[in-house]
Amino acid sequence: MRNPTRLPLAWALALLAAATLPLQGRAQDSSKKQQIIFPEIAARTVDAAPFTVGARATSGLPVTVELVAGPAVLEKKVLRLTGEPGLVLLRATQPGDATFAPAVPTDRAFEVRPRPTAPVFVSGPSAAVSEIGDPLSLSAEARGEPTPSLQWRKGGVPILGATATTLSIAAAALSDSGVYDVVASNPSGQAVSERARVTVVKRHQTISFRPSGPVSPGQQVTLSATASSGLPVHYDVVSGSATLSGEILTSPGGTVGVQASQPGDSTFDAAVPAIQTFVFAGLIQHVP
Repeated sequence: MRNPTRLPLAWALALLAAATLPLQGRAQDSSKKQQIIFPEIAARTVDAAPFTVGARATSGLPVTVELVAGPAVLEKKVLRLTGEPGLVLLRATQPGDATFAPAVPTDRAFEVRPRPTAPVFVSGPSAAVSEIGDPLSLSAEARGEPTPSLQWRKGGVPILGATATTLSIAAAALSDSGVYDVVASNPSGQAVSERARVTVVKRHQTISFRPSGPVSPGQQVTLSATASSGLPVHYDVVSGSATLSGEILTSPGGTVGVQASQPGDSTFDAAVPAIQTFVFAGLIQHVP
């Protein structure tokens, strides 16, 4: 019985190839040739039952099968897996006799795979709030054997091409609002993540007035309020005696309050109005 140390595949194959060279050189012209018939071995899972390793020589002479490396134990041609995944390497030899030359050793390798398990989510998407135009991403991770495939859904409908662990939206739109989840699948089963609600809102904007110097009665004042969105601002006189023509404000005197507003559009929410107070015959005061 032998349970050799596991070797990387490249090293193991190189070792097997090197081991065959001395035997090949021992064949004599007067000896008959023989071959080893060693069928391929299909991949198995870690819980597979023990099985017989079959190899024969065309000469009819007995063949020796050796376990070179891997998570297995070989006893009288019966191979028992040890329960660990990995690569099993076997080598069959026949040294020849007075009639037959030694056969070229034949090597076989097969994969021992982990036990199949249905998908299980270890993390799921989280609810998110995003403004129009901002990047948006949702992430999830599922485990299983074999590795599960993923399919993101919105409102229960699969999203075309959304099969990665992260669902990315380069620039969010109002239409991206909704409930998202992801389905993980493999041959052992299927799992559905928790649902995550995504809310896309209009962008925020603010209005600011530019300070102005002293104002005399009757003097024309050019109003200069701007919205952070870049959208046009609308003015209204909300207190005092004044005339407003477009952006030009005039007053015979006293205190005048002007409100600047911006109603928003398909991308920006309405701004909170800003009010500035002008004192004609004095300095400008600001109301926060």
